[in-house]
Formats: sequence, C-alpha cells, structure tokens
Amino acid sequence: MTLQVDQPTLRRRIFLLVLTDFLWGMGWYFVSFTTTVPAYLRSLGAPTICIGVMATTMSALPMVLPLFGRSVIDRFPHRKIGIIILHLIFILPYFLIAAMDMVYAHTAPQLVILFLLVVLAFSQVILGLILPVWIDMVAQIIPQEMHGRYFGMTSSAFACGGILGGVGLTILQQMAGSAVFRRAFFVAGTFFVLAMLAFAFTPIPESAFVHLPEPSIFTRMRKALSAAHPRTNFGRFVMSYGVQILAISSVAFLADYASSTRGLHYPRAIFSTINLYQAIGGTVGALILGTLVDRVGPRWPWIGLTCIIPLLALLMPFGGHFPLLMLCALLSGLLITHWSVGAPALLELSPRGDKSGYVAVANMLALPSSVFGPLLIAHLIDGVSYSAGFLLAAIAGILALLVALTLSPRAATDNPD
Repeated sequence: MTLQVDQPTLRRRIFLLVLTDFLWGMGWYFVSFTTTVPAYLRSLGAPTICIGVMATTMSALPMVLPLFGRSVIDRFPHRKIGIIILHLIFILPYFLIAAMDMVYAHTAPQLVILFLLVVLAFSQVILGLILPVWIDMVAQIIPQEMHGRYFGMTSSAFACGGILGGVGLTILQQMAGSAVFRRAFFVAGTFFVLAMLAFAFTPIPESAFVHLPEPSIFTRMRKALSAAHPRTNFGRFVMSYGVQILAISSVAFLADYASSTRGLHYPRAIFSTINLYQAIGGTVGALILGTLVDRVGPRWPWIGLTCIIPLLALLMPFGGHFPLLMLCALLSGLLITHWSVGAPALLELSPRGDKSGYVAVANMLALPSSVFGPLLIAHLIDGVSYSAGFLLAAIAGILALLVALTLSPRAATDNPD
C-alpha cells in the first residue's frame, strides 16, 4: 500500500531521488562494466575470460543474497540509515581499486586484476542486499499510478548523469593518460558518496520500511516462488526477465569487440565514445519506456525492449562503419537501463504486500543466466568468434521475446498492486 503524502513533500521526495540516481549515474559511467572496466582489464593484460568473470560478478552476485536484504536492514534501528551504511560499504572498493592501481599497476598487474574482481564481487553482494528493500521502499512512497514515470525518470536521470560522466571520462582520458583508470575509479566513488548525501536529505518516513512480520525467511521464499509459477503473469515475466539477462550479458563485450584485432579494429580509446553514446541512448529511452508503462502497462514496453537484443546482434558485425557502431552503442544504452521497465513490471505484476521478497526471488531465478551467460559468451568469443557470442545473445533475446508475448494486457494482470 502506498503511503499518503502531501504534494510538496512528494515533489521534494521525487526530486531528491532523481538527483540521487543522476549522481549515481555520473559515477557509474566513469567505471561502466560494459566499457571502462573491460578496457582497464585489457590494459592490465587480462584475457577475455576475465571480462566474462567480471560481467558475471556485476550481474549475478547482486542476485545471490537478495532474500536476506529485509532481515539485514531490519537489524538497523533506523532503516534508512542502514541503507546508507550498506551503500557506503558498497562504495569503498572503488577507492581501494584506485589506490591499488596507483601502487601495483606497473609492477604487479595480475594482482590488480585479482583484487579488482574480488572487491567488485564483494561490492555487488552488498548491492544485492539493498536492491529488493529499495524497490519495496519505492512501492511504498511513490503512488502506484506513477511507478512507470518514476522509474523512467530515475533511469533517465541515471543515464543523463552518465552523459556528463561519459564526457568527463573522455576529458580525463585526454588529460590523465595511463592514469585515467585509477582517477576514473576515484571520481566514481566520489559521485557515489554525493548520491548518498542526496538520499540522506530525501524525506522518507520509517514506516516506508515496515511490514507485518513474516513467520520465517523460508515462508517468504515459498510464497514468492508460488507467485512465480508460469501460470501467472508475474511468473511469465520472471521467465522472460531471466532469459533476457543472459542476452544482455553480451553488452559487456561491445567495447572490447570494437577495439579487438579479431573485431572491428578501432583504437582502444573508442571505449569512452561508446560509453557516452550508451548514456545518451539510456537517457532518452528510459524516459520514453517508463512513461509508456504508466500508459499501456509493462507488456509492450518490455516486448519492445527485448526486440532490441537480436537487432543489436544483427547490426554489430557492420559496426566497422562508425555511424552503425554508434547506433549499436545507443541501443545497448537502452538495455543497460532496462530497469525503467523491469522494476515497475515487477511491482505491478507481483502480489500485494512487501515487494522485497518477490523482487528477490525474481533475481534469484535469473541467477543461472547471470552466472553462466557472460562466461559462455566469453568462451564462445575465445574458442570460436565474437559473432558466435553475439549469436547466442540473439537466440536468448528471441526466446525472451517469445515468453514476453504471452504476458497479458494490464486489464488482465494477476495481482495489481
């Protein structure tokens, strides 16, 4: 149930939450795992499989412990402060990576690679504890009829911040030379901290985190798994979501493909340009898709988003023509901000009550795709070709689309919020 609030407070709340995502997007696009981090790993001499491990780390580990998020947050006397503390724990590794690069990048690059993979893994596990509670918080404090526009605005703000982050990364690349990566991680951590400062000033009552107690975590899991049965609209969406996650894994290899001698032969510096165009695509697309969710429901926006995956795989081999490469970057930016449709869809299609358990189970069911998708694509790239990896993504995208087509229109959804 959405908490009632006066309009001035609601406007201030939405403004500060949008600002939070804007600042977070500025930081994230400095260290995007689809562009900057793969380029950084390559600069350290990492093989393709390391990029696959990194992509698995970033996409899969947030889905490992999400069901425990509510229990962890409830241990804090003030739950909003608890969310901020967990975010700060998430942020710390970015400063540590910058420090490691400064000390060991030239003398022990393999150590830096290992350290980056380990601390980012830890960071993503923490993120997994936060996300379900965060999504449920939004369900409580934002009116249900605004969920699509809200997630569209925040996803667009995230990507819009990414445009500035992408420009900043390009400037930093020209100024810093080989030090660009350590400075990018430091700047990203700084913007993440500023985002949490904006969130700290957001008016969110403690009641937004309070629900009737569940008998046990196993009861919550059993209830959520039951709701995810394929006979329900929610269950079919979760199936499509899980397969789509596998397909989206291919985006992590886009910049690497562009600069590889086995790919499109662009200079290594192309990663910052791709980063910028991804941010532009995400900014425009997220706002449009989020607004459409409020108008027509999640079915058609999700179908449209899923169609992009096979289209991207079809266009990528022709990316040697620079305009087509930039078109691919724009389209992949939409996939990066797929949460503008996925989040309101999870809220609308799941049963009433505490949404954190349903979000957690949806992510847990998508875990196999998140774990094996990037590794399988990396294996195909190394063993066969980039085209083989992108073909797998296209097939997964088509399967996700076929499942999405079975979703019912809004009027026939199973459990409206």
